[in-house]
Amino acid sequence: MLLRLYKRLLPFARPYTGKIVLAAIFNIISNFVGTVNLFAILPIIAVIFGEKQSVPGTSNVLDKLSSYLIGDTPIASLVRVCAFVFFTYLVKNIFEYINKYIMVLVENGMGRRLRDTLFEKLSTLSLDYYYERKSGQLLSRLTNDVGMVNGTLVGSIMTVIGQPVQIVVVLGGMMLMSWRMTIVSIVIAALSLWLVRLFRNTLKNMSHRLQSLLGDILSVAQEMIGGIKVVKSFGMERYEVNRFKAETEQHYHGSRRLARVRNLMSPINETLAVLGFIGILWFGGQEVFAHQLKGSELILFLLSLIYLMQPVKTLSEVNGRLYEASAAAENLFTILDAEATVKPGIVTAPRTITQPIRFEQVAFRYRSATENAINGIDLEIYPNEVLALVGPSGAGKTTLVDLLVRFYDPTEGRIFLDGRDIRDYDFESLRALFGIVTQDTLLFHDTILSNIAYGNRDASQEMIYEAAKAANAHDFIQQLPNGYNTLVGDRGVRLSGGQRQRIAIARALLKDPPILIFDEATSALDTENEMLVQEAIQNLLHHRTAVVIAHRLSTIQQADRIVVMDKGKIVETGSHDDLLSVDGGLYKRLYTIQMRAGSEGVVSVS
Repeated sequence: MLLRLYKRLLPFARPYTGKIVLAAIFNIISNFVGTVNLFAILPIIAVIFGEKQSVPGTSNVLDKLSSYLIGDTPIASLVRVCAFVFFTYLVKNIFEYINKYIMVLVENGMGRRLRDTLFEKLSTLSLDYYYERKSGQLLSRLTNDVGMVNGTLVGSIMTVIGQPVQIVVVLGGMMLMSWRMTIVSIVIAALSLWLVRLFRNTLKNMSHRLQSLLGDILSVAQEMIGGIKVVKSFGMERYEVNRFKAETEQHYHGSRRLARVRNLMSPINETLAVLGFIGILWFGGQEVFAHQLKGSELILFLLSLIYLMQPVKTLSEVNGRLYEASAAAENLFTILDAEATVKPGIVTAPRTITQPIRFEQVAFRYRSATENAINGIDLEIYPNEVLALVGPSGAGKTTLVDLLVRFYDPTEGRIFLDGRDIRDYDFESLRALFGIVTQDTLLFHDTILSNIAYGNRDASQEMIYEAAKAANAHDFIQQLPNGYNTLVGDRGVRLSGGQRQRIAIARALLKDPPILIFDEATSALDTENEMLVQEAIQNLLHHRTAVVIAHRLSTIQQADRIVVMDKGKIVETGSHDDLLSVDGGLYKRLYTIQMRAGSEGVVSVS
């Protein structure tokens, strides 16, 4: 499984192959040189035990190393050994520094590419993908999961390369001293690895759960921060704090359980190692008493065994962390493998629309719904026509225009634009045809200038000014302390509702689209702001096709045609006067209710 995950990560590492290879070479040299030091002390131990010194020419590698470090006197030997140890550790540390520096570059580079790819993938997924998931969970994937994958899987590469070098060198030296005691040591290590296998699935499942809980924490925090005005207006601060504490409490207990299991591996391995050490000490002592092994070699063997514990322990811990990181990696690959339900075509949409937009028997059902949101829609929208969509809430008005922009695809039927099925067009050219202004205007935490230019980054400052003037926004912008360079705050919170709407209209106007969509753009505004926005909308409608969704029927009386929807179907079509002449008609009933409510000072709700 881990090999499969590494294979999936390989494309992100490919640009850094040279650096990884170079770091691996430095890592191998560093670990090899550092390990050789262990056996350099053999002649000193031999001197302490009063054993006969080895001589050059012997076939034993350890004896050869010792012979180079033996001086004429014990002090001379000590000086040589100390110099050798200092020099080799100096070399080791230099190579280790270079290795770690290179791997930091690799780790940061791979993390950046992985995060960029994940974000790009998210940008291509359809709206239903977002509506079915918590935004906090997706943010957790971009931050925590990428960090864990990058820090653990990438960082473990050098551990997996370097620690085996130490193990091989130490085992080689131990085999030269006593192959029988070495076999016993290997058996103990194998038992330790077997125990690790027992723990790994538990660690993986617990890590999955913990990462999900962390996403829930982010979701609660984001909801409160994003809706802080609503929270405070309802006095729900304590409720939100308690929600957050409940999530962090679960995460705390999950972290505690994971730590308990993860940290249990190390003492178990270490206990086994100590038991093995005691057994080897007993066995080796018998070998020395029987003159089958030198005392210096037994001491060095035991030191080697102690030295061997660290790389074995490190590898076992890395193995556990790898399975934790594999859970995070699977979360990322779930996003990377997701398929958009709405896929782009390959044809470039024309910039000018000369034929009617045509809906043919269009029906649509949301994935979580049991009934169609719209059903059997046959409709034509003519070039340069202002078409109004009205009807009760839930009638399907917004769904209809969402299908036109291809936020979704029809469950049944087809939509034609300029004589061609809109599914044939690529997203960029198709959506360039539309300018959309909704009731819930979203502005980005940037300057007013940048927000207006969002759909046309190449626009000149003069073009931006002209768009703002046409949207009745220029005057109030000029009165702000920093004018067009004023930061609007997160989602535009520093501006009023009417100001945000006029900025949104200026943004749509600067894009200069041939088709405009207004989705209840004035429903949340007071009378004065509504008049300003309506005037701005009229400036936009000149020589353009427009679809206007409105619940204030007084705002769409001048539309060329009004389509009345109810329960997902078109029930009436005509001009304002035509529809008022229909006795018992839905439009007339809605209009009468609103006029009566307006005369009584009651705000109408559709």
